[in-house]
Amino acid sequence: MEPRSLKDSRRRAGAALLIKRSLDVTLGIALGIVMLPAMLVIATAIRLDSPGPALFRAKRIGRNGALFSMYKFRTMVHGAEERLQELAHLNVANGMVKIPDDPRVTRIGRWLRRFSLDELPQVYNVLLGHMSLVGPRPHDLYDLYHVTSNDWENDPRLRMKPGLTGLWQVSARSDPKFENRVRFDLHYVNNWSLLLDAKILARTIPVVVLGEGGKVNGPAIRSSIDGASLGHGNGTDIRINLDAHRRTTSAMQEVADVAGQH
Repeated sequence: MEPRSLKDSRRRAGAALLIKRSLDVTLGIALGIVMLPAMLVIATAIRLDSPGPALFRAKRIGRNGALFSMYKFRTMVHGAEERLQELAHLNVANGMVKIPDDPRVTRIGRWLRRFSLDELPQVYNVLLGHMSLVGPRPHDLYDLYHVTSNDWENDPRLRMKPGLTGLWQVSARSDPKFENRVRFDLHYVNNWSLLLDAKILARTIPVVVLGEGGKVNGPAIRSSIDGASLGHGNGTDIRINLDAHRRTTSAMQEVADVAGQH
């Protein structure tokens, strides 16, 4: 028989998650309505600046390993993915692509990235239930390289919906090290609360206003998340086994198989 304290804990967690979803819908609708005129202007500017669609749909891994299409404003020239191989030697990150002064980024795209405006369409992902306003970093298929085979759906980072903003985004967004991004994601999941979400949302505002998005630093900003917990934490061990995140041929094949199925 399940202990009463455990039942109460689960009940409180369920209620908090329900409040989180209600806030996602309420604030998402408000933000979508307020920003709709700006998004129409941005979409027009993108079409005038370079050939190609205004929106870009990227495959991302959601809660419990479910795939979904994440919407963003296009910030690169049309066909940028085909040019990635020739620029791969300039990538300073592992687990994702971060190229300083990426030549594929358009003029309007550079400005959109600086103020994180390219991510505005993700408000509709929030309303659709794919994402939350605050959560772990949205993971792309490349992240599967760093997870052991058959363990994708069990990855602790995927216990919560990815966020439009998050702890990593407001604390070390320019840090190219994969292991540091994982630490931030795990710290958020292990220490989540509505208060932590509120603090992250508050810190997102100056990051956007000051134009700190889109910056890329070659060296790591920090090697741990000390001081980045926003005053919230319970000492949970957030160390990760980096051996479980090596790029392997089998993991690459899993990516291809999963992508082919969807």
